[in-house]
Order: sequence, then structure tokens, then C-alpha cells
Amino acid sequence: PELTDSDNELSCSSTEDDNSSRIGEDDDAVSIHVKFQDIQIRQYEMILGDNPGCSYGPPVTLEWDYDETEPICFEEYENSRGERRRMYQMQTNSIYRRRMLEGKGTTQDEMEQVVKEMKKIKKGRERTKMMLAFSKIEEAAESAQRKSVRRKEC
Repeated sequence: PELTDSDNELSCSSTEDDNSSRIGEDDDAVSIHVKFQDIQIRQYEMILGDNPGCSYGPPVTLEWDYDETEPICFEEYENSRGERRRMYQMQTNSIYRRRMLEGKGTTQDEMEQVVKEMKKIKKGRERTKMMLAFSKIEEAAESAQRKSVRRKEC
């Protein structure tokens, strides 16, 4: 049987004549093949974000709305896409993010407000990490206090 999704982007078929990827050990096992046919690319705008994981400057995020390209054949895409980028090539520095956001109409005040909020969240996370060592002591003290209250009630 062959399964195909409604957009014809992915098909999955099972055959019994390929011994290389059989599932199970008996002769009745079925092999499964995945084949990509068409690729449809979605392009999202980047906007001012709210991720406190950004190390410096305003964070960016993807907008919900997107533009779709026309579907293209998987083989055609692979042959024309160029070399894959390295991880460091996908990182954006704060100057680039600021300029990009300014180009999209984000004001300096909006960026500074988000950066201020992110610093506040980071500081709170740092405090939480510092206090984790004391959490067991705090839990023991709270437990002792509850037991003391119960004894007084009896």
C-alpha cells in the first residue's frame, strides 16, 4: 500500500522486494520507504522578540504570518540550493538585529524596553540558580514549622 498526504509532499510506500530495510526477522516483514517529492518553502518575517536567551541586544523572533513559494521538485531544490551554512553563519549580532528591526519600523524605545525586560528576567533566573542550593534547607524548615503547628493544635 502507498500512503500520500493531501499536499503530495511526502509519500510513504511499503514493498516486499527490498531486503535491505526489512522490519522484523521473518519473511513476512514489510520494508518502508520514504520519498520526498515536492518542497514548499515558507518565508517568515523577523520581528522584535521576547527570548531572554539572547546574549546581547534585542532578541528577534519569527512572525506568525508567512509567504509560501511555489512547490518545487526535491531534486531540483537540492541541486540549486548551494552549500549549507555553518552554525556561526546563522547567528546574528546585535548591530545586525537592531538595523534589521529599525528597517521594519521598530523604534529604539521599543528595542530598549524589550532589552530591559530581558535583563530583568535574566537577573531573576540567576537569583533562582543561586538559591537552588538553599531550597532543601528551606523545605526542611517549612516542614518543621508545619509539624510544630500540628503539635500545638493537638
